[in-house]
Parts: sequence; C-alpha cells; structure tokens
Amino acid sequence: MKKIIKYIGLFILVMLGQFIILAIPFAFSTLKINNVEGSADNSQQILFEFKAKDMPAFEEPAPIYADTKEAALVVVNQKIYFGEEYFYASKVSDIIKIFENDDYATMVYFSKKDSREGALVIAKFKIKIAEDKKQYALLTAIIQGYGNSKRIKETPEGHFDIFCQAIQVLDLPDLKDLGITEGNRFIFGGLDEEYVKRLKIEGQSPTEIIEYTLYGEKRYFWYYENLISDKPSSQFDIKVE
Repeated sequence: MKKIIKYIGLFILVMLGQFIILAIPFAFSTLKINNVEGSADNSQQILFEFKAKDMPAFEEPAPIYADTKEAALVVVNQKIYFGEEYFYASKVSDIIKIFENDDYATMVYFSKKDSREGALVIAKFKIKIAEDKKQYALLTAIIQGYGNSKRIKETPEGHFDIFCQAIQVLDLPDLKDLGITEGNRFIFGGLDEEYVKRLKIEGQSPTEIIEYTLYGEKRYFWYYENLISDKPSSQFDIKVE
C-alpha cells in the first residue's frame, strides 16, 4: 500500500537542518580549549562560547497587505516564503480549512503543480482593518510536497510510528504558532489512514477531522483547536481506540 511521509516530520528536518547550518560556523569561530589543572585524571574541558554580538542581524520581511488571503500569498517575495522548489505554492487550488479571528487567519490549502505533483500548505496571516475592510499579510508558510516522487512504502506499524514521532515535535515555535488564538494549544496533522477517526491525544479526540481527496485517494487533515495538557508534546499519550 502506498504511503506518504507525514509533512510535519519533513518540515522539522528542514528547519533543524537550517538551524545547524547557521549555528555551526559561529560555534567553531568562538571555540576555546582550557586545561583543568589539579584534577585527578588530568582531564581537559572544552568550552563553547556563543557571542550574540557576532551573530548577524536577521530582519523579518515587512508585512505586505492585500485585500484577500489569496492575493497576500502572491504579493510577497516568493523565494523567501516558498523557495525555488515550491515556486507554485502561492497558488491556491483547493482550500481545506480556514481559521480566522479579528487579528489572525490560518489557511490550510493544496496547491497543484500539475496532475501528478503538488504541495499541502499551511499559511498564517496578520489582519488589519483599512477603510472598514479586512486586509491580510502573510507571516509564515509551511509546505509539504505530495506526488509520486514523495511516496514511500511502509507497514501499518511503521506508519503509526512515524505519525507519533511527527506529533511529538509540535511544540517547536514555527509549528505551535500557527494557531490564531494566543494561549491555545493548536495541534494539527495530516494522515492518509482512517484510524485517525479513532485518534486520542491525552484522552481527547480531535476538534475536527476533515476528509479530502488528493490524486484520487482519501486524505485527512485533523486538528485540536486547544488541546488541554501541561505535558510537552514529546510526552503526549497517543492512542488509537
């Protein structure tokens, strides 16, 4: 049975890879090795010093507002938000879910590159009122490619294991901040197995499970609008009843 790697896991690998690439040069540029005198084993201690003043300043792009969420995806710098591989991801083909209040909006949608390849996108927007009308500015977008080249074969047991591992990293800032209500614990994911309908995290069922069709196959987007738990996501009790 054909499977698709969970998009969250790949997001995290990409983000961690980018962090490591940025961090390693600064770590080695300030490396010090000091002898520890007077110890019984005459050992050495390696001290890493990180100097914040040596770090380059990273400025977030200024928000660019548009009259619709779809328009806000197009007016930004495409390479910054979507990269060269997913240049087409600013095009909304099918909307799966929209979360919106007076301050923020998050849109889950699918963008089709062609009949065999596309991307699932979760985009968050800042909202302002101009002339009594809402305007939207893209803040961040998380993308997972889908298609024949993205597929792997996996056993049901291995499939569920990957699913659980993906959930356990949802406390990372770029993921947990995709919710629109400050203080709520927004938890979400994608799955191509019907057992998601019996999913329980910390004894709670998802707020909603949305079924949609992707390349002729059923897919599911699930989310918890506010999961109640004091545990970090790495310690969640995840069950399928």
